[in-house]
Formats: sequence, structure tokens, C-alpha cells
Amino acid sequence: MNDTSTSRRQSLRTRVIALSAVAVLPTALVVLAPTVADAKTAANTFTFKGAYSGTLTLTPSIGDCLYSKSYDGKSYLVNLSHMKGTIKGVGAGTWALAIHVPKMGTTHVASEDVHSYTDTSFQNNGAPLTSFIEMSGTVTDNGTTGSVSLTVEHHVIGTMVYKGIATVTGSWNCPQALNGG
Repeated sequence: MNDTSTSRRQSLRTRVIALSAVAVLPTALVVLAPTVADAKTAANTFTFKGAYSGTLTLTPSIGDCLYSKSYDGKSYLVNLSHMKGTIKGVGAGTWALAIHVPKMGTTHVASEDVHSYTDTSFQNNGAPLTSFIEMSGTVTDNGTTGSVSLTVEHHVIGTMVYKGIATVTGSWNCPQALNGG
């Protein structure tokens, strides 16, 4: 009787421990949920690191978030304009992000093509005009939402000056975006 009682108690303890572990699991998920929700607060923010650093913020509005198919209907365009913020070492001015990708979804940028009009770049309206041109990384375009994780190179527009490498990460969520077609 003693061995049977001991065996039953050990079995009961095992079940209680298993039930306790299951009971703790939903609590852990509840604790993690706010962290996932907090990740969305970074939408409409683009952070530069490297030779140039800073943060640009987009205030989504119907005039500042545009997306459409290209004129030839073979690619997609996103234009996010009037971004505020400073990128150290580049100068002042409002910023815009122009995205030109061959397909909706994620596009992998394999190499720099500084002569292409069909890539992704940030531009400002300061003096001199400058841009950051994609070199590598990924662009995810879903129209009103998307993200970038790119290595970019600084370019003074109107010159052959390309210098300084940075990385930029960020995302956009423009529920009131203007669809151009």
C-alpha cells in the first residue's frame, strides 16, 4: 500500500506540474502581446545609421502618401513626402522617399545602379539637393503599407559625387493614401 500511495502521489504531482506549466503559458503570451503591439508604434519612422545618422518621420495624409502602378503598368511606385527630421551631415530640408519596385511584396536589392530611375531613394529639398540611393537590402511594398531595410549611398544631385554609406530601416502605414491607379 505504501508503494502504491507513493506512486499515485508522484503521478499526481507530475499532473499538477504539467497543469501548472500549461496555466503559466497563456500568462506568458499575454505578457508578450504588448511588446508586439509596441513594435507598430515605429510605423512611419525611418532611421539612418552609419556615415549619416538621424530619423525621419512621416505624418500620413492623403497628399503625403501616394502609391500606384507605373505608367507602363509593369512596376509599382510609392511616394512618401514631407517627412520631417534631420540626417546629420547632409543638411536641412524636408525629405521624400520614392520607391519603384517591379512587383508588390518583397523585392531584394542585389546591387547599386546609380543611373537607374527605377529604384528606391530618399531625397531632400535642401541646398544642395541630396539623395540616398539604394545599394542593397529589401523593400516590401504593399501599397498603403510597407517597409525598407536598405544600405544606401549619399549622392549630391547634379554631380558625380557619391560618398558615405548608411543603413536605413523603417516602415510606413498610410491608411489614407492616394491610389494613383
